[in-house]
Amino acid sequence: MQNLGMRNLGRLVVVFWALLMAPSAIALVTDLSNKRIEIRYSFNGADLILFGAVGSSAVDPVNDEFDVVIVVRGPEANTVIRQKAKVGPIWINSESLTFPSAPGYYAVAASRPLSQIASDAVFASYGIGFDHLPILARTPRGLAAPDSDFRSALFRLQASHGLFRQEQDTVVHIGEGLFKTDIRLPANVPVGDFLVETFIFKDGTIKARNRIMLAVDKEGFERAAYDFAHGYPFWYGLVAVLVALTAGWLAGVLGKK
Repeated sequence: MQNLGMRNLGRLVVVFWALLMAPSAIALVTDLSNKRIEIRYSFNGADLILFGAVGSSAVDPVNDEFDVVIVVRGPEANTVIRQKAKVGPIWINSESLTFPSAPGYYAVAASRPLSQIASDAVFASYGIGFDHLPILARTPRGLAAPDSDFRSALFRLQASHGLFRQEQDTVVHIGEGLFKTDIRLPANVPVGDFLVETFIFKDGTIKARNRIMLAVDKEGFERAAYDFAHGYPFWYGLVAVLVALTAGWLAGVLGKK
């Protein structure tokens, strides 16, 4: 635990030093406590820390008040949302809508409630916040914007799995232009490249913006099984069936003894 704290302190020093060396008039530098997450059999989620520093000039930290919004977006995935309807005493799936490129993970953290930082028009221009994500659905007319009911259903479904987090995490101002926030990745986080974007707001307008890439990947046996399943889906399915049949047969034999 002490080593982790020292590593985080070292990253904070690096961020602050990079800010001092930045040539731009409004400098923003961020860094993550870990830029690569390895998923193994014992993986139960990961907690990351994002550090940031803002400068009003190349050598001076910001002393005026500013707001920070951090958006973490995971790899896109094909997601199907089904709407249920009650027929007599039972519920059945009545309609469905497919989102071919919905983010597999999406989180927004801010130093204040989004409604107090900027207008919806500003957030919409940068796609910040779930309501402003440019998500399309597959319809009989082709790709089109989904209606609000299905869009809300997508948010509720992903949020129930811990994959959508909006305004659940807070950006903390440390002082002298420094800030940090925690990023929580659940155990079911998708594999792929993540984009971590930081936006600096002042008086309702964006003053600085930058991005960091985060990689989430499987390792060891999990990596081999993942590659096999995606590279050879037929053989993977066949092996899975054989394993299930063998396990059932062994259970029956042992049960007779």
